[in-house]
Amino acid sequence: MILIVPPQLTSHCFQLSSAEELFLGDDKHSKNSRCQAVDAGNDEYVIEAELHECGSKLSISDDDVIYSNKLIYMPAFSHHGITRMTEAVVPVACHYKRTHIVSSNAQHQPLTFSKRAKFSAGNSAFSLKLMTDDWSREMFSSTFHLGDLLHLEASYTGPDQRRVFIDSCVATLTPDPTSVPRYYFIENHGCLTDAKEGGSKARFQPRSRANSLQFQLDAFLFRNDLRNTVFLTCELKAIPKIWRNSLINKACNYIHSRWNNVDGNDGVCQCCDGFCHKRPHMDDMICDIVTLGPLKIFPRK
Repeated sequence: MILIVPPQLTSHCFQLSSAEELFLGDDKHSKNSRCQAVDAGNDEYVIEAELHECGSKLSISDDDVIYSNKLIYMPAFSHHGITRMTEAVVPVACHYKRTHIVSSNAQHQPLTFSKRAKFSAGNSAFSLKLMTDDWSREMFSSTFHLGDLLHLEASYTGPDQRRVFIDSCVATLTPDPTSVPRYYFIENHGCLTDAKEGGSKARFQPRSRANSLQFQLDAFLFRNDLRNTVFLTCELKAIPKIWRNSLINKACNYIHSRWNNVDGNDGVCQCCDGFCHKRPHMDDMICDIVTLGPLKIFPRK
């Protein structure tokens, strides 16, 4: 997020004497250099911060992904301890069409869809569910212990026949996928990177149906947090079955120090240790973002 305060705003609204009096967020962000304005010359001030920083709030509507925040002018006191200006607050927001998947993490580049690509609206055709150990049915308990395996199934249940993929998944302590701490366990358009962790049993299962993708994940907790709750948020997409595997349409396991694609053509997984990018033909793709949680995970049985 790059916010530029133009001269007419600074002169008519704030009468700024220094950039330090202008910041993004609330009082606790006033001393954060990422959230503070800097002098850009020509009476302009610039704030450059990540979308999730400085207290930004994420909301999702039918059409937009919105990051909202407050631009605050906090007049400094004179050396006599007085000020002749009052605090001012200006709402600011960044709107992104939901025909883009937005991430402020530089390692997670947004997909750019064509105008005919669309997000599931209303009752989503996508789901992310916990499954029983034998994968036969949905599991409705959400309580686990460290050492347990989570059995998860992403699926698409729309009226047409499609193949479902998982572009990325992130674990957080709250439903907000941009909150910190956060841990990406699937990234790079379908690379199950958690499988590279020592002792991990994470892996995609062989497909039983094109419109579902099952995977297992070791239960984990965030360090030094006592809430014992985890939310999983995944970016899912469904493509026509006739489309072939590609750098951005894959489900890659890391087994015996090698990347393997559950749908065959392991070569598309070799970018998992770098950056998987391609500008594909995106027409007729359906996408959505789904969240599962809270999962309650305890240290021991």
